[in-house]
Amino acid sequence: MKKVRFPSYFGIVASPVIPNNFIGAVHTEMQDESKSMTADFHNKWGYTFGATIRIGLSNSISLETGISQVRRVYNVGISVPDSNIYAKQKLAFINYDIPLNALFYVKMTEKWYMDASLGISITHYPSDIQDSMQPGPKKAIFIQGRRTASTYFAINAGIGFEYRTEKAGIFFLGFGAKVPFKPPLFGVAILRQSGVGTEFFAYKPITAGYFTIDFRYFIPTPKKKKDPANKSIIE
Repeated sequence: MKKVRFPSYFGIVASPVIPNNFIGAVHTEMQDESKSMTADFHNKWGYTFGATIRIGLSNSISLETGISQVRRVYNVGISVPDSNIYAKQKLAFINYDIPLNALFYVKMTEKWYMDASLGISITHYPSDIQDSMQPGPKKAIFIQGRRTASTYFAINAGIGFEYRTEKAGIFFLGFGAKVPFKPPLFGVAILRQSGVGTEFFAYKPITAGYFTIDFRYFIPTPKKKKDPANKSIIE
């Protein structure tokens, strides 16, 4: 009996990263011990872009994996009212995401399908991030994103619709969510004032779950040519 082989596809994925207060935190506010300094890490929209592979297991189930680069952006505001210090700076994090998802299809028409996916991601942060500001003479502010671990795991879930064509490929539009098992970063703010020896230090874990609007395109699979040896000979 001939074994049935289901098609596999290679494609690209691009998604805006949408901060929210349902599975993450738009604002992460922290203070030093004396409560003189307040730091606000404001999560802004980012993006993810990468390659994806879909491996067919049956007519209604596939596995999806790949690798994407994710850019998360925070606007960090620092305020020390007693010293009349108010400063802002942008801090961007880059990480790499390898998902492993089970994908389930529901056929709606000849070319339209509805998809639902569930799985996990291995997410890697290559390094800690730091930037600095000088709000005044002999004053320096350092803002940091310190990793809780270089690699961590997250839950993926998604739903969407796709349009399949033999010649042009597969076009997918959907919505996704990513929820880390633990906060991947600590937000850190440090104010140092030379001459007076004063230092303010504030830190707090950042909850980094987010939503995405997913755009995927899979290139069409080339059809196998028939074996000339199997062709009938007409004399």
